[in-house]
Amino acid sequence: MIKEVIKAKKNSIACIAIGNTFYNAWTKNILPSWKLYCKKNDLGLIVFTEDLIDKKDNYWKKPTWQRCLVGTKVQEAFPIVKNICVMDIDILINPYSPNIFKEVDFEKINLTSLRKKLPYDYNFTTKKLAYFRRLLLNPEYPLDSFLHCSLKTLYKFEKLPAQSDELNVGVLVFNLKKFAKKIESWFYNYKKGIDTTTLGGCQTILNYYILKDNLQNIIDYKFNSIWVFEIASRFPFMLENLKNNKILRNFILSLLFDVYFLHFAGSGADGTVWQKKTLIKKEDFKLLNKLHLYKKKKLKGLPKIRIKN
Repeated sequence: MIKEVIKAKKNSIACIAIGNTFYNAWTKNILPSWKLYCKKNDLGLIVFTEDLIDKKDNYWKKPTWQRCLVGTKVQEAFPIVKNICVMDIDILINPYSPNIFKEVDFEKINLTSLRKKLPYDYNFTTKKLAYFRRLLLNPEYPLDSFLHCSLKTLYKFEKLPAQSDELNVGVLVFNLKKFAKKIESWFYNYKKGIDTTTLGGCQTILNYYILKDNLQNIIDYKFNSIWVFEIASRFPFMLENLKNNKILRNFILSLLFDVYFLHFAGSGADGTVWQKKTLIKKEDFKLLNKLHLYKKKKLKGLPKIRIKN
């Protein structure tokens, strides 16, 4: 089933939220920020609440893979849509962020890098994440795992030639006419039951198809900032405060001052907080707006008080 949360427009955001657990968590904890962002930037908002392909089909794969079908399904259902931003549902938006459709190249598939142009050192951050997960969450968490793999190792385990980067497919912006069919074809290259390093997910495989033909345009990391990396790089002791609602809310709000889209990727206790809590409230949106307006204000920088020597 396809729902127009906000009437489809030339530029629209689309996502997949299948099952009551995920749909309800997205509706309660994430959707208010998306609505504000879409209304501010005159964007449509579309959600798929059922599988985009029959579960009995030999090509059925989990919803992370079904993002590859969103483009063609939107084309069929809403001819008005020309450009799409396909997003994971575990992404909180600062509503006063720039319009992502004005920050992209429609001759390319637009997404962020997981390893390059980051505001932190990638290798040290993954080590800090592992170290503090063991220290604060799970004493058996491994200090050496696939979290720290090289690009060569990443692609080797999917039996693919190594590429020059690792991309985050949680936010994909592209022109439907140019790319919808191509991305759909990647889905049908693999049948049901495929086993991958991401538990049947599609990220590394989609990376390969995008990078091998140089289809990527790397956009600002702020459009897909990774929550667990933000924690590890800025304040790893936040991991021991995941159940403290006030600290958690204030920390998330502090991150949204600096990033545009905050992505709660991962299935661990740190990544799934978005499913269990209302992360920010109405008054927080007002604060984000006030800070946004103040940021744009031109200041004279003159002294208000004369200091006598």
